[in-house]
Amino acid sequence: MEKSNDERQVLSIALVISIAFLIEAIDGTILVAALPAIARDFGVDPLRANMAVSVYLMAVAATIPASSWLADRFGARRVFLMAMGGFVLASLGSAMAQNLQSLIATRIAQGIAGGLMTPTGRLLLIRAVPKTQLSTAIMWMSMPVMIGPVLGPLIGGALVTYASWRWIFLISLPIGIIGIFVCLRLLPRSQQEARRAFDTAGFLLCALVLGALQLSIDQIVHPIVPPQFAPVLWVLGVAGLMAYILHARRIARPALELSLLRERLFRTGILAGSLSRIGLNATPFLLQLQLQLGFNWSALKAGSIVFAVSAGSLVLKPIMPRVLGRLGFRWTLVLNGLAGALLSGVMALFTPNTPMWLLLVVVLAYGVARSLQFNTVNTLLYADIPKDRQSAATAFGGVGQQLSMALGISLAAVAVAQMTALGLEVQHEAISCAMLILCAITAASALIFYFCLATDDGAEAARRPPQKAASHGATPVKGKVS
Repeated sequence: MEKSNDERQVLSIALVISIAFLIEAIDGTILVAALPAIARDFGVDPLRANMAVSVYLMAVAATIPASSWLADRFGARRVFLMAMGGFVLASLGSAMAQNLQSLIATRIAQGIAGGLMTPTGRLLLIRAVPKTQLSTAIMWMSMPVMIGPVLGPLIGGALVTYASWRWIFLISLPIGIIGIFVCLRLLPRSQQEARRAFDTAGFLLCALVLGALQLSIDQIVHPIVPPQFAPVLWVLGVAGLMAYILHARRIARPALELSLLRERLFRTGILAGSLSRIGLNATPFLLQLQLQLGFNWSALKAGSIVFAVSAGSLVLKPIMPRVLGRLGFRWTLVLNGLAGALLSGVMALFTPNTPMWLLLVVVLAYGVARSLQFNTVNTLLYADIPKDRQSAATAFGGVGQQLSMALGISLAAVAVAQMTALGLEVQHEAISCAMLILCAITAASALIFYFCLATDDGAEAARRPPQKAASHGATPVKGKVS
């Protein structure tokens, strides 16, 4: 069946915006493989070189709250294009860096551009696409987010091995430049929303809170500040959060609108969705460790297996609209969340003697479940958000996604360390136990979706006819899955 013009337009917009998501997703992980080479070139300790990763993540987290105001003030399309251009220029600057200080400066610039690029891209999509096409559009847009973190280390390792670490930044240039020209041609012009005052105090408090929390989370895996100062970061983050809550109650349009949490679907998507991201994002990280450290596989062989997680995103394409239309948000998130948890548990039982075909089948199935859960959560977040609050919702959703992804990796590393401290072998038992912990977190998120969603929630976005017997409150309807 041929696609209608509307479907072609939705696909075009989603794929155009996905270019920005791809370069941002790859850039968030590609540098890790190059840190030893960068440290050697600059004559610094590898631990100090890790600052280039941390400052990027901090800049992304701290900038996201400003994206909604900028998009409303200057237009989402204009901000998106400027952010893409800034990202490309900062990538060029990183490739030309002559010392660690200049690299850190350009990485901060990259993080600022990335923190504006992804929320405004998501906002452009939500505003341009009708609710009935939203799940399909988000699925296409989100594919790079699934693939990028897996591709990043593989590409980074290959470039460092066969070329130079500077190429990990240079490869963003042609992709970004092509993306800008395609965006200029295909993206519809966006209107400026009603002007509102910029919440300077709120933005600074958000930057303090998000920067401190991101650095605290990163400190768990890659210590940057002396251990005795680590608690100070948490104190700063918590104190800043309390101050921001008090501040946000006093003004109509704060930098990060906490009042969005009054929307039940959005609140459920943020809270339970964050648990899903923590569990499902960290499992591929642990699987990579298990295959290399536990099974003594090469990085290339292990990476080819883990890449099957990303391949699940491609398998998902034809089935997601049907699944969501048949089951609705509630049962899709519950049943698929439990399936993801079960598959995580199965991967924890892998041994060096597990047949390769079984490994691939389980990992591919896990990739499908992971992608379906993330795409469904992303659609749920914006299913009932009024148009005048969409920019605020994309900023809030971006913050939740950024922190939960970082927290998942850090919790996985802490779990492995704790299991090792209890006397388990790092190469196998410790990583398997950590996988089981993540399995429990994912299962817990499915239970929250069960108790907090009703069968008929988000029927329009799910392209599902409303059920007459469905409850519209937080108490779900008992009965058959329909």
